[in-house]
Amino acid sequence: MIYFPTIKPFIRRFGCLATTEARRMASSAAFEPKSHGLRKPILSNTKRISRNVDSQNKQLFETLSKFLKVKPVVSITTAEAYDLPHVIDLLHRQGYQPSSIIPNEIVSFNYFHEGQVGEVMIISQNGTIVSWGFDESCNLKQILPLVEEARVNPLKEEQFESEDMDYVELESETQWKNLKQVMDIGNEKESLMKADLLIISKLSGMDGILDKAAFSGGMSRSTRLAVLESALESLIKETRDFSESLSKGAQLKVTESAVLRSTGRLFLIRGKLNLYSELIETPDLYWSEPVLEKLYIQVSRHLDIPLRISILNKKLDYASDESRAMMSVLNEKKSTRLEWIIIYLIAVEVCIELYHFYEKSIYSNRNSNEAHFS
Repeated sequence: MIYFPTIKPFIRRFGCLATTEARRMASSAAFEPKSHGLRKPILSNTKRISRNVDSQNKQLFETLSKFLKVKPVVSITTAEAYDLPHVIDLLHRQGYQPSSIIPNEIVSFNYFHEGQVGEVMIISQNGTIVSWGFDESCNLKQILPLVEEARVNPLKEEQFESEDMDYVELESETQWKNLKQVMDIGNEKESLMKADLLIISKLSGMDGILDKAAFSGGMSRSTRLAVLESALESLIKETRDFSESLSKGAQLKVTESAVLRSTGRLFLIRGKLNLYSELIETPDLYWSEPVLEKLYIQVSRHLDIPLRISILNKKLDYASDESRAMMSVLNEKKSTRLEWIIIYLIAVEVCIELYHFYEKSIYSNRNSNEAHFS
């Protein structure tokens, strides 16, 4: 197990992690280009942001595939978080050599599948697995079982959220020059995101692992946000009937405990978005690494994360107002019921007093009659 306390020492040492055999397999593996844009999801309930690729981009991808391997990168959020020490222990036991790219945040290991090698990154705080070079099916059926026991508060499979994109790796000057002829990538031989494509540069003597970590962080941010979006949508569907009842002036058929549970779930979603995670801000790590911060922000903007966070907070505000309105109606209903109970008690007390008055009146009349006759 290898730990790197800072980024720069990591840069000097990480080159030894990739073996010659792995590089040979990666370069010689046959690759069939995937369909670009939005792939058919394996997860039935996966929520994705529609990003349809226009004909110009399709033509661009076809051109790229002639001299570069266009591969998929998939992010799947499966839990609230991952216990990284447990992840490392599980991987060691199964013969892998995991490395802690960012201590307590990201663990990476090389994975081989069907003659192809790629990196898999476990993002601790977002509970996400990001696989480079493998599709969603492989991620779910092959990679997830390796670290499944390390999940913290695991999600049900129907709650998993995934995001996929495409990427290429530049390993030679020739590839960089060919790419520059078909895309405006500037003169800097650095990793970047362009035209729905992640471009990983290995021309600086590194293997692009830190750049992949930055992109992985942005993608995991998207799928983690999608989990919260789905949770809120589910809650809104449950409370919609109550809102329609209020709009029609009908009696509200909901208990106070149900409204309190709904309010608690709203607070939890808002807390997970704004308090208990770094979803709404750039992680501290990237403040001292402007190049990585740039990559993180690029993929975040492409996935509409700032806009989605704003929309989610507005929906939470509306749902909170709705919850307060229902609680107000229930409190008013309870208050009215208590008032009627008090009225009934007063009425009963009045009746009892009238009866006592009647008894006293009868007793008094009886005594006066007896005195009169005597």
